[in-house]
Amino acid sequence: MNRFRVNRPDPRSPRLLVHYLPLALLALAVLLYALYFSYLTLLRYHAFESRALDMGNLNQTIWNTAHGDWFRITNQEVELTNRLGYHVEPILLPIAAIYRLHPTPELLLVLQATIVALGALPIYALARRRGLNDWLALSFALAFLLNPTIQAANWLEFHPVTLAPTFLMAAFYFLIAGQTQRFGLFALLAAGCKEEIGLLVAMIGLYAWLALRRPRLGLATMALAGGWSLLAVFGIQQVAAGGNIHWGRYAYLGETTLDKLITLVTQPDVIAAQLQRAEIGRYFFELLLPVGFAALLAPEVLLLASPSLAINLLADFTPMHQVTTLIYAAPVLPFVMLAAVMGTARVNENVKLAAMGRSKASLTSTSIPAQTRSVPAFQMAAALLVLVSALIGQRLWGYLPGGGNHLPLRVTEHHRRAATILAQISPDAAVSAQDRLNPHVSGRRTLYLFPRVDDADYVLLDVTGPAWPQHPSDLKRSVDALLAGEFGVAAAEDGYLLLKRGAASKTFPPEFYTAWQSSAPLFDDLSMQEISVIFGDETGDLLALRSYGVGVDRYGELVTTLVWEALRPLEEDLRFYIAYFDSELQAIHDTRFYPPTAVLWYPTSLWTPGTPVRMQTLPWVLDTDRFALGVGIYKGEEGWDAGARLKVLQVEPAAPILQAGTLVRLGGFTWNNEQRRWIKLLPEAGTPVQMMDTAFTGGLHLEGFTLPEVVRSGEPLPVTLFWRADTPPQADFSVFVQALGPEGHKVTQWDGAPADNISQLPATAWPQGWRGTHRVLLPPPAPTAGEHTAGDPIASDYVVIVGMYDWRSGERLWAGTGNFVEIGKVRIEP
Repeated sequence: MNRFRVNRPDPRSPRLLVHYLPLALLALAVLLYALYFSYLTLLRYHAFESRALDMGNLNQTIWNTAHGDWFRITNQEVELTNRLGYHVEPILLPIAAIYRLHPTPELLLVLQATIVALGALPIYALARRRGLNDWLALSFALAFLLNPTIQAANWLEFHPVTLAPTFLMAAFYFLIAGQTQRFGLFALLAAGCKEEIGLLVAMIGLYAWLALRRPRLGLATMALAGGWSLLAVFGIQQVAAGGNIHWGRYAYLGETTLDKLITLVTQPDVIAAQLQRAEIGRYFFELLLPVGFAALLAPEVLLLASPSLAINLLADFTPMHQVTTLIYAAPVLPFVMLAAVMGTARVNENVKLAAMGRSKASLTSTSIPAQTRSVPAFQMAAALLVLVSALIGQRLWGYLPGGGNHLPLRVTEHHRRAATILAQISPDAAVSAQDRLNPHVSGRRTLYLFPRVDDADYVLLDVTGPAWPQHPSDLKRSVDALLAGEFGVAAAEDGYLLLKRGAASKTFPPEFYTAWQSSAPLFDDLSMQEISVIFGDETGDLLALRSYGVGVDRYGELVTTLVWEALRPLEEDLRFYIAYFDSELQAIHDTRFYPPTAVLWYPTSLWTPGTPVRMQTLPWVLDTDRFALGVGIYKGEEGWDAGARLKVLQVEPAAPILQAGTLVRLGGFTWNNEQRRWIKLLPEAGTPVQMMDTAFTGGLHLEGFTLPEVVRSGEPLPVTLFWRADTPPQADFSVFVQALGPEGHKVTQWDGAPADNISQLPATAWPQGWRGTHRVLLPPPAPTAGEHTAGDPIASDYVVIVGMYDWRSGERLWAGTGNFVEIGKVRIEP
C-alpha cells in the first residue's frame, strides 16, 4: 500500500510554497468553476432560457417535498402527479432540506455548480494516490472541469443526475483508499441521483471484488446497489406509474422485459443496427478525445460504465445519443475520467519499473539514474497531452467563452419587465404558465404547462416569442377562448399577459403593445438596413417599410426584423407576407404558416400613424446556406393566394419588384460559418474578364463576361454574364447561351430568365440602373458527326454566343448587327 501513499513535503523545505502550488491552483480552479457556472446558469434562468421540462418540474417537486408533499408534481402528465413515476431520485429529500433555506430555483443552480466543481477533488486525490505527481494530477482535475459532457449537464438547468459524477468519483477514490465508510456514503449519494445509478455503483462493487480482491465489500455493494435499481424500476415506478414510462424507447427489442432480454442475446444484427443509428463511433470519440483517449489504458475501469452506455446507445431516442449537449452521458463521464487516471498510473508504473531495470544495469558513480529522468519526463508529457486534449474538447464542444457550445446570453429590458407581472401572482394560487415562464412560478403546489389550465387561478404568458408547445395562432385562439369565458386580464405589459379567473377586464391596456412599438433591433449585433418601401392600394399610401435586418437568435436560428410605419389610420387588419426564396425564386419558407407575433397581437387597426412598429419573424432553420428575402402585404386569411395584395408603390433605394408589383425583393443573404451569421449578398459580384458594350433592344445591356479558355470533356461549361438595366424591360424576356461547334452546329445550350448574384430575376423586375452578375452552367457538350477524331471524341474549339428572346413567340431581340452576340471561344479537352 506504500505506493498509494500521498507524498508529504518536509515542512522545513524552502520549496514548501512551490510544492503546494498545484493544490492552490486546484482550489482556485474549483472555485472559479463553481462561480462561473453558477453565474452562467443563473444568467440562463434570468434570461428566461430555462424550460418547464425540467427546471419547472424539478423545482415544483422539490418545493412540494420541502413542504411535506413528497415528490408531488402537476407540471407534466395529467394522470401522473408523482415525480417517482418519471425518475426515482431520493437525493431530492436532502436537497429539499437545504432548499428550505432559500426556496428558489437559483439555490438549486448554485448547489449543482458547486457539487460538480467539487468533482475535481477526487480525481486529483486518486491521481496522487496512484503515484502521479501534483502537476499531472492537476491536469486531470482541470480536464474534468473543462470536459464538455459535464459542462453540458451543468448548463442544462438542474438535474439530480448531474450530481452523480462527483459522488461516483468520490466513492471510487475512497474504495481505492480503503475508506469503506466514506465509500458507502458516496455510493449511497450516487445511487440516490437516479434509478440507473445503482447499476453503476454495483459495477464499482464488481471492481472491488475482482480487481481489488475485496469480495465481501464487492458482493455486498453489488447486491444492495443492484437491488436498489431493480426495486426502483420494477417496484417503485410500478406503483407510481404502472411501470417505467421510458420503456417505449426500447420497444423495438420486444414488448415485455423478457422479450427485450431475449432480443439482446439472440439478435445481434438488431443491436448492431441500433448502435449504427446511435453513431457509436462518434459517441465514443466525443467521450474520449477530451482526455486524450487515456481512458483506453484502463478498459476494465471504462467498462464499469456499461449499464449507462447500454441504456443510452440502445435507446431508440436520438437525444440519448448526444454526448456534449444534453445530460444523458453524464453518468458515463466519471468512468472515463477514472479510467484515464488509472490507465496513466499503470503506464507510469511500467515506465518506473523499466527505468529501474536500466538503472541497475548501467548505474555508475557519476551517471544520473534513468528513473530520475524517465518518470518525470513521462508525467510531464502525459500532463501536456491531457491538458491539450481537454482544451481541444473545450474548443469543439465546451461551454466556456470560445467553446463550441458557448451561448452568449443577456438579460434584456423585456426580461426585467416580467418582474412586475410575476409579483402580482399569489404564492398560494394555482398557475398555468408558458414553457419559459413556467420555472419562474414553479415554487407552488399546483402548476400546469400551458395550454393545460384545469383549475388554475392564473394564466401567465409571454406572447412575443415561440409559443411551444402550441402554434402561435393556436395560442391566440386559446387566449381568445379564455377571455370569452371565466378569465379576464389581471395585468399586461410589454407582451406579457396575466389572466385571472374572475377578472372583469377583457381588453389589453396600452402598455401591453410596447413590445412591438420600437425601431430598435432585439439583437445587439443586428445591423439594420434603412429603406423606404411604400405599400398601398387604390385609396393611396397605407404602410411604409423603414428598415430591415437579418440575423440569428441565440440558438443560431434565422430571424428577420422589419420596422414598419402606418402612413394613416388603418381600419383593416392587414397581413404580412415575409418569405425566404431560393435562387429560382421558389419560396423555402414564408410567414403564412408561422406568422410574426406582431401580426397576431398588434393588428394594424391599432397602429398609430408615425409610430414605428417592430415586426420580428419567429425563429426558423433553413436547409440552405443562401436565400433571397421578399416582403409583401395582403388582406384577409387567404389574400396572398387570392390576389388581395397591396401594391408596391415606391422603393428607395431601388430594389426589384416581383409578382405583378406586389412583392419587393429586399436582398440576398449567405451563411458565414466562421462568423456564425448571415452575410448580405450584393447583386453584382466580381468583375468581368472581358468588357463589352452590347444592348439588346428592349432588353438588358451586356457589360462583360467571364469565360474559361479550356474545359475538360464531360464537365459543364461555366459562363458568367454581367448585366445592366438601362431602362426596365417591358416584357419578361429570356436569355439563351449556346456553344456552337466548328461547323456552326449547336452542341449545348442554357436558356431561362436573367439573374443577378442573388437570385433569378425576371427582366421586368430589373430597376433602372440595376447591375447583376449572372452565372450559367451549360451542360457538357455532346459530340456531333464530323467534329471529332477517333482518339479525341470532342476535342475542338467552340464558339459561345449570348442572346435574349421573347419566350412567348420565340423571337430574338436585336443586338447591334444581329440577334445574338459572340462572346468568345472555349477549348474542350479530354
